[in-house]
Amino acid sequence: MRTIEEMKNHYKNFDSWVLSLKQLSHEEWLQPIDEGKWSSAEIISHFIAWDRFTLDQRLGKLKENAVLDPFPDFQSVNDRAAEYAKSGVTKNELIDEFIEIRSDAVEGFLKFEGEEHQFHFKIGNHPFTIASYMEDFIGHDLHHKAQIAAFLAKNESCGI
Repeated sequence: MRTIEEMKNHYKNFDSWVLSLKQLSHEEWLQPIDEGKWSSAEIISHFIAWDRFTLDQRLGKLKENAVLDPFPDFQSVNDRAAEYAKSGVTKNELIDEFIEIRSDAVEGFLKFEGEEHQFHFKIGNHPFTIASYMEDFIGHDLHHKAQIAAFLAKNESCGI
């Protein structure tokens, strides 16, 4: 499990990486990263959707031994996020929105520094601590970052 400082560093570095995506061409931004996969735009929109859900439905309800509602249907949240990415929102607008929403979510998590960082709660039947919830978020970030990085490396090697 990462320390609070390591988690803060992840979020700072991840924000910098997302900001670097502003350099992508319009075509790269909207091109699916692989057959049947999302584009970078859809992935960033996906982050926004889940961060917003965390802000609206999780952070204000977290306390020791809280039992929170199960996660909503992943596919419908993801589908709405993908639609939003294709709605005409610009690359810069989407990335700026991500930075703002993510900053609010991280601030919400960091209110629980110290002993509170380890209190227990459940989402449906799944046990969590703030630290384990944040760890899941970080794993999710890194999964999608690796996908985008592989896509960009492949495009670079192909001369795109």
